[in-house]
Amino acid sequence: MKTYKKPVVTVDAGMAEGVYAASGASQGTLNVTYHGVWDRWGTNGGKGLAMADWSGINGTITLNITFNDTLDQVETDDASVKKSWSGKTATLTFASTASNPLTIGVHINHGTSIDDLKMTGFTYSVN
Repeated sequence: MKTYKKPVVTVDAGMAEGVYAASGASQGTLNVTYHGVWDRWGTNGGKGLAMADWSGINGTITLNITFNDTLDQVETDDASVKKSWSGKTATLTFASTASNPLTIGVHINHGTSIDDLKMTGFTYSVN
């Protein structure tokens, strides 16, 4: 090489940590499906049902699911999953070896109708 070419580094915010750019492959897939009402509590809220499933992922998954209403609680069918919620977002952190598919219950208890609850999106990362 007769001419020096300065290396260029680019940052991809959507790339999960631990995946080498040179590998040319991403690590597996994860999908979340919202199924709607799981349980009603009179006219004062209820529980919505979502399911997450994944394949080809190895590591710790952090999953953020957003909804169109404020959440009051989040539950899963796997006790090893760390759960938190803030505003309209549920955050779940778990090993890729957790129950798959993962059953997720989202509660609204503040006087709005569970029938109006919708999932607006999700993001995830793998470490």
